[in-house]
Amino acid sequence: MNNLQTILIWIDGVFDKEFEEKELYKDLKLKTLNSIVNDGCVGQLLYSQKDIKTTNKDSIEEFNELLGFKHDEKVTEQAFKEKYMNLKIKLISNVEKELCIFSDSVKLDTQKQTNDQLVDIISKSNEQLIMVHYQTIGNSLEERRNTLLNIDSILSNLLGKDDSNNNNNKNYYINIVIGYNQTNIEIPLTAQQQQQSTNIPNWFNLPKQSYTLSNSLPYDPRLTSPLFTIHYNSIFTRKDNSKSFCESEFINGSNGKILLFQHFRELAFKLGKVPKYGA
Repeated sequence: MNNLQTILIWIDGVFDKEFEEKELYKDLKLKTLNSIVNDGCVGQLLYSQKDIKTTNKDSIEEFNELLGFKHDEKVTEQAFKEKYMNLKIKLISNVEKELCIFSDSVKLDTQKQTNDQLVDIISKSNEQLIMVHYQTIGNSLEERRNTLLNIDSILSNLLGKDDSNNNNNKNYYINIVIGYNQTNIEIPLTAQQQQQSTNIPNWFNLPKQSYTLSNSLPYDPRLTSPLFTIHYNSIFTRKDNSKSFCESEFINGSNGKILLFQHFRELAFKLGKVPKYGA
């Protein structure tokens, strides 16, 4: 699709110290985010480093892997262009260290910029991929709730422009990545997964999952505190059993688990910037 534009929104650190924090969602009206989850599909992204000395995560290392690089690799604009066939990207971020990587980056100032101003920047951008890194500055419940409300408003306005056909006929592919502040959050199995695990005979060896291999070699990623990834396009994303925007629904997603550093290739493939990969 020549008019396809991918919007990658990384909501960084909005989940805090437990799975399904009740107060975070209480009476929170997230109409657009709920709709995107209901009409799209959800998966989990696993960070590469299992053995870590602290429960505090490193956003820069996650940023590197989210772009498809190794966690300790130096990411440059030239390396990115070589990896993804000159893919044009606009980075909008409130993390200072990232803004120097790409020449056309835009500083996200959540204190001064309105949601409408951010929507205007996105809708007027011609890059094939726009990445918005929206990192929560503090861990207060109020700020994290406001972050979700802001993202919901931004997506509502952006998709509203698209629906009204006033946005140069752009076809948005929305990918939302959302994660925890801590690295040690255990993610429960769904009721179906629990039932399946109890029905497996002791003599049967389950086939290896894709996230346990990298380049055909054994791989041992961190299974706690995954980043959830939500995919939505009105035409070609499949719909799964996740119904609304909350962690207890995300774990019902049909996209399963993949390694975080493999995720960006899927987005780049949809834009024709990497050869076909995977199954």
